[in-house]
Amino acid sequence: MIKSILVVLACFTSAFAQVPGFGGCPSSNTVANFDIDRYLGKWYEVYKFPNLFQSGQTCVTANYSLKADGHIKVYNQGFSDGKRVFAEGDAYISDKADASKLSLRFTNAAPYGHYWVLDTDYTSYTAVFSCESLGGLARIEFAWILTRNNTISDSLKQKVFQIFEKNGVPTKSLTKTTQNCGKDV
Repeated sequence: MIKSILVVLACFTSAFAQVPGFGGCPSSNTVANFDIDRYLGKWYEVYKFPNLFQSGQTCVTANYSLKADGHIKVYNQGFSDGKRVFAEGDAYISDKADASKLSLRFTNAAPYGHYWVLDTDYTSYTAVFSCESLGGLARIEFAWILTRNNTISDSLKQKVFQIFEKNGVPTKSLTKTTQNCGKDV
């Protein structure tokens, strides 16, 4: 019976993330004194964990803006097979004691998921991590490196990789996002 449950969980996590894992989510530290106002604006995705909802996309950007209700509008866009694709989501600070822990969803039919800012300097990079535990037996992990322009230096990449590794996030699973579409995308 346990073996069957583990097989089902492995299949489930593999279907939703290319970085499934067994056990609970790693203990992660987030940004102290996070300032959402400085975080708002346009970011370029330069690395991510592979996932189904962004499969094959290039030139991916995320734009964060404050909504009238205090939530954050998340507008992601990219290109798939030469066509512009987008997703609009809703986020809010879910932990008043730690403003860098947000909850995010892209459809009203879905529950909110984690969006944790592990580190950012607000002007050049941010390291984002999301992990959902499936009963403590398995987990689904997502990670993104976003930058304010569409490139990342080797030294900054290494710095952010170290931040992920320090938080138990496997950097070997990060894949580079093609960003050769110019700055105006």
